[in-house]
Amino acid sequence: MSRSDDDDLVEGRARRSHAFTTVGVMVALVASLPLVYSRLGGGVGDPDPVPTAAVPSPLGEPDRPVPGLAGRLVFTTFETRGSPGRQQQLWVVDLRTGALSEGPMVPAVEELWVADPARGWLVLVTADRRAGGIAYLLTGLSPGAEPIELARGQLLSLSTDGGALLVGRSEPTGRMGPGCEGHRYVVSRVDVGSGAEVTLGEGRLACGTLVSGTLVGQTPIVSFVRRGQPEVRRLDPGNATFLLLPGVAHVSGSPAGRLLLVQPERGVLKGLGVWPRTPTGPALIWPSVGAPRPLVTGERVYAQRVVAWSPDGGRVVVGGIVGDERSLWLVYVPAGTLEPLLPPNSFPLRSAFSGATFDDRGNAFAGAPGTLVVATGTGVAPIELPAGAPSPVGPVVWLP
Repeated sequence: MSRSDDDDLVEGRARRSHAFTTVGVMVALVASLPLVYSRLGGGVGDPDPVPTAAVPSPLGEPDRPVPGLAGRLVFTTFETRGSPGRQQQLWVVDLRTGALSEGPMVPAVEELWVADPARGWLVLVTADRRAGGIAYLLTGLSPGAEPIELARGQLLSLSTDGGALLVGRSEPTGRMGPGCEGHRYVVSRVDVGSGAEVTLGEGRLACGTLVSGTLVGQTPIVSFVRRGQPEVRRLDPGNATFLLLPGVAHVSGSPAGRLLLVQPERGVLKGLGVWPRTPTGPALIWPSVGAPRPLVTGERVYAQRVVAWSPDGGRVVVGGIVGDERSLWLVYVPAGTLEPLLPPNSFPLRSAFSGATFDDRGNAFAGAPGTLVVATGTGVAPIELPAGAPSPVGPVVWLP
């Protein structure tokens, strides 16, 4: 995996390098997903309330469920009934018994997040040529459950408490000189329960662009590139911004308030060459005071995606490169150590083909094409599905 697979985020524009490729059936799977990326406009109204549906009846049980687990694991598959708007199906495995249940058909999933674990609410994100990304709310897991559109934007991220989406929209305002393009940006908060949208900040960058955004609780954090240099800012009331960290971009915020950051390489901040096009680079962690430090002690982690945080913010699953191996890495943040969750270089780069989640006990689950695993205190073990079960694709979430 070469780091030239990333884009350079230079002077408010993305420069595309060679496309990520894979072999065999993965080529067909990637081709079946919508490609991105153009500019977006417009918001959405309040969704109609939908009652939470009952968990569907099980279809079968495997021989050996992993002992000591509880709750449900929701995963995506490429089973489809031919509807262009419902390109994937969700399935639910009971982790205590191993029983498998059929879930709803949904748009092609790039990201899958838990909004409200007690009510079983999920947010899924699909890529879109016109919008960049579309977020949907799913309030039930019965086969007939319908996703409700919440928001569209180039940037979509779920708040650390699951109650809101941060939505970033950006459009070019014209060339300002060689290698320099201006952008107008709008950052909004969309309530997951009601769909109500509130503008948090907006402005124009004469030579730069908005590259990431996160809601840490109720606090909006954004990263810009201005004249080639990244910076992390807090959005304050009254459309003010406060500079938190110069020279880096943030890619995620933890429930404990930590920010995971990436550094430019050779003076250039790069971005992921495929959806969700997040900033990439050597990873740092910032505990909200003092100076950032390397995410892992004694190791260079080249972060491409932050996939999931544990409920206490003490662990994080990062998709990226360590040495010459790309994997999903389970990082113990206070100790600065890590371990792989999946075999190195075993899955495509795109977010639709890998995912991770934590249960309320701190066990970490990961998914990739044909694979579901769990990392407990005794190591990493496969989660076996019943014979004839549909094959997992990647995105996965845990529910009680």
